[in-house]
Amino acid sequence: MIARTLLISLALALLAPALARAALPPSIGIGEQKPGMFDDRRWQALGLSEARYIAPWDALRDPRQREKLDTWMDAARASGVRVLLGFERSLRSRRWSRRLPSDRQFKREFRRVRARYPDVRDFIVWNEANHPLSLTANRPGRAARYFAIVAHNCRGCRVVAADILDVSGMTYWIRRFQRAVTVRPRIWGIHNYGDTNSLRAHGTRALLENTRGQIWFTETGGLVVRREYAGTTVLREFRYSQRHAARATRHALRLACLSPRIRRVYLYHWQAPPRVTNWDSAFVGPRGRLRPAYRTLRRQLAGGWRGCRYA
Repeated sequence: MIARTLLISLALALLAPALARAALPPSIGIGEQKPGMFDDRRWQALGLSEARYIAPWDALRDPRQREKLDTWMDAARASGVRVLLGFERSLRSRRWSRRLPSDRQFKREFRRVRARYPDVRDFIVWNEANHPLSLTANRPGRAARYFAIVAHNCRGCRVVAADILDVSGMTYWIRRFQRAVTVRPRIWGIHNYGDTNSLRAHGTRALLENTRGQIWFTETGGLVVRREYAGTTVLREFRYSQRHAARATRHALRLACLSPRIRRVYLYHWQAPPRVTNWDSAFVGPRGRLRPAYRTLRRQLAGGWRGCRYA
């Protein structure tokens, strides 16, 4: 009896660290393109240590984009946050914005990024790779090749293999990507705005069911305004209340407790621009006024965000 008790105690002692890790809540960060967030005392009061930036894949060849990225990176470093850096289409010209880079071009530019920012170890290979308007929407094989390039040229880095949006056809895109990939994905990213703003879990659960490895919510949040355009013409406009955005923010954090595989959540974004063009899910209004979603996040971080209870 004593021997049995000792064995049980030993087993529990060995399991305790793993159970403690599993009970830890995911890390919370903010996705924001403007460096002013880091100087805002209200952001500092949240005590967050993660931030995400999305840059054109050839940002270092574009003086304007290079300057923006350098300025943001300097501010992030000064704040001591861990940076998640992602890539998307070029903004150098209209012609370049319609072209995917060759493998050679992507590899060359990624190596330049690694040399310029050697402290960055977390990457998103291609932002919203399955978005209907993305250059990789019908080319998951190309996205898989970019992932292999980043993985091979950044040993020991944490690489989001495929960063996807929870839209129709998501699962089909994932399966095509998995057939094409040559390096085992360890991290998957999702922008689960559909789940978050509809207060459901369909897309997030589908990603869990169809993948292995960690999952990061690389972008999520409560919507205030969303517009769809055809050129410069607004086709449809969707307006949500700030109260809705706060509920959606709370739901995003609840979704992060669906599985211990979900390890990070990046809420987008910090402050709305003076004139919203197509998107507003900010915590701070265009005139600097805090919104209810900020107070929801602050309460969650201060009291309710102590851990996830997994079934």
